[in-house]
Amino acid sequence: RMLKPWAKARALPSSRLGAMSFLYTSAWTSSLISIITMSPHLAASATVLTWRPAASASAQLRAVRVDAFALMTGTLHAGVDFMLGEKLSLDASLYWNPMRLDAFRSKLLVGQAGVRFWRFEPNVGPFVGTYIAAGRYDMGNRRRHRKGMLAGAGASYGYCWMLAKRWSLIAEIGAGLYYVKDTRREYFTPWSEDEIIRRSRRLMLLPSKVEASLSYLF
Repeated sequence: RMLKPWAKARALPSSRLGAMSFLYTSAWTSSLISIITMSPHLAASATVLTWRPAASASAQLRAVRVDAFALMTGTLHAGVDFMLGEKLSLDASLYWNPMRLDAFRSKLLVGQAGVRFWRFEPNVGPFVGTYIAAGRYDMGNRRRHRKGMLAGAGASYGYCWMLAKRWSLIAEIGAGLYYVKDTRREYFTPWSEDEIIRRSRRLMLLPSKVEASLSYLF
C-alpha cells in the first residue's frame, strides 16, 4: 500500500516502536523507584526545615537577671548574658552591698566575668561555668572590721528553667580559689592606746556562687 510522503515520514517499524516503548516504560519505572527511595530523605529534610525555625526562635541572644537569693541578704546582684555560639555564652555580673547597721557593717563591691557552656543551647537546661572575679570589701561588727581586696577564679554548675517565652529561672552554685589581702583593726581606739593594725595575705577556697535568679531574655 502506498503511503503519502508526510505519512511515510511518521511511520516507524514495529520493532523500533517496541524498543522505544520499552525504554520509555523503563525510564518511567526508574523515576518512580527513585522518588519512592528518596521519599524518606525528603520527609526528613522537610522535618528539619520545619523544626529549625522553632529552635532558632527559642534561642535568645541576650538576657538580664537579678538574684533573688542575694536580695534576701541585702546584696544587689545583677548580671547580663550574651550568646556567643550555639552552646556558649558570656556572663558578666556585679555584687554590691552598701549595708551599714549599728551592729554590722558590710560594704562590698565585686565583679565577675566568665563563660557558660550549655548542654543544649544558651538559656535552656543545664550548664557549666568558669569565671574570674575581683573586688573590694569592708566588713565587720561593732568592735572590729576587715578591709581589703580579693581576686581569683572559680567554676560553677547551674540549671535554667523556661517559665515563659522571655522569662526563665536560673539556679547556680560554685566555688573558687581567691587571693585575699586585707587589714584588721578596731573601729575605735582610745587616744591613750596604740592602734593595732594586722595585715594578712592568703589563698582561700570560698563559695562564690549561690544564686537563684529571675532572668529576662531579649
